[in-house]
Amino acid sequence: MTSVRDFGARGDGNTDDTAAISHASQRGDGVLLFPPGDYVISRPLHIALQQHGRLSIQGHGGTARLIMAGAGPALHLVGSHRRSALPRDVADGVWHRERMPTLRDLEIVGRHAEADGIRIDGAMQPTLQQLLIRRCRHGIHLTSRDRNVVISDCHIYDNSGIGIFLDRVNLHQINIHGNHISYCAQGGIRIAGSEVRNIQICSNDIEYNHDLKAAESADVFLDCREGTVREGTLAGNTIQAVQTPGGANVRFVGDRKHSNAVGLFAITGNLIGSQTTAIHLQACRGIALSGNSIYSGYHHGLIIEDCEHIVIGANSIDHNPEYRGRSTDRVIIRRSNNITMTGLILQHTREASAEVPSSVELRGCRNVSITGCQIINARTRGVAMHECDTVRVADCTIRGKPADDAYRAALAIAADNRHVMIVNNFLGRGSDGELRLPREIGVQAGNVLL
Repeated sequence: MTSVRDFGARGDGNTDDTAAISHASQRGDGVLLFPPGDYVISRPLHIALQQHGRLSIQGHGGTARLIMAGAGPALHLVGSHRRSALPRDVADGVWHRERMPTLRDLEIVGRHAEADGIRIDGAMQPTLQQLLIRRCRHGIHLTSRDRNVVISDCHIYDNSGIGIFLDRVNLHQINIHGNHISYCAQGGIRIAGSEVRNIQICSNDIEYNHDLKAAESADVFLDCREGTVREGTLAGNTIQAVQTPGGANVRFVGDRKHSNAVGLFAITGNLIGSQTTAIHLQACRGIALSGNSIYSGYHHGLIIEDCEHIVIGANSIDHNPEYRGRSTDRVIIRRSNNITMTGLILQHTREASAEVPSSVELRGCRNVSITGCQIINARTRGVAMHECDTVRVADCTIRGKPADDAYRAALAIAADNRHVMIVNNFLGRGSDGELRLPREIGVQAGNVLL
């Protein structure tokens, strides 16, 4: 191992150790060790992997702190890999000198408004473990082209920008698991203008990544208005925040002209809530939502717009009544086709935080199946349909809160709908009276009015 102290680094929190650490990285044996101490640097430590060779940068059980007092990334790793992750596409030189650069057991702290933690370009199998990155702009910044990235067991905390930022990167295969990603003002995990395939975001605590002064915030934001993100999972995470303007815990946005840019994604087994909107999907294709516990979508539990082929499975949208505050938790599906909602339980237990014309709204949709769901204590109307074609509501329980004078109907079906089937449901009677479904719109059968 090469200790940075052997090259003159003081680690006293005051001395500028940039030159000593840079010298150690250039002349060392590949394992760059930071003993306990506070190491100040004033410019990025730029490491060209092709020239350097195999690299491991290590602290000592998290006792070393790297303080970035200048602009840019504290650690900037640059590789030469420019092709795919197929074995035949990886040059022998990459295997011999560049594969799996490893960073671990360090704290990186920003002492400059534009200080970043780590930036990685063109690397094959970069592996980041047991890092603490705080008070930087961006925590981990991936750009250009990277392959087979692992980010695990890290604390990315209290940063002014984005915790993990995939920024105009071409990247296939990335695993983000077991991390705490919290209090990053511009987002916890964000992908923008990139081409990404095979991304697994699993078992993380992703919380309070928001900015009360910004136009929008999101803990997890896949922005594919430029670029594409496909083939991934968001599973087993806790994703929470506070109510912010335009805020969402999870936001996937594609190109409205077509719904193919973002999708082939499973969002499953997460706890999601305490934001203006819990999950917002716009212009997505092939998303499966299942097994999530969603609570305190202060205005919306789900918003699905301009999407195709969306499966909404057995999720719970509910609050523990011991939690304080008001919440609406509406489900809105607009201008979307080929939607299945099965096994969902939507139960309103708090007063509404805004006016709610219906608990579930379908507008401008085609080929929608709502089966085996329960909408309990529905607000005003259970399900409202407008301008939809080919909609089935079957085997559901939809009813209002007892003695709620504002409750009007389990189903409100406007005259501009076509081909609607309402069968075998329990429907709570409201002030609008019996369900009326004209024959030219559709059919109803086997329903029980409560």
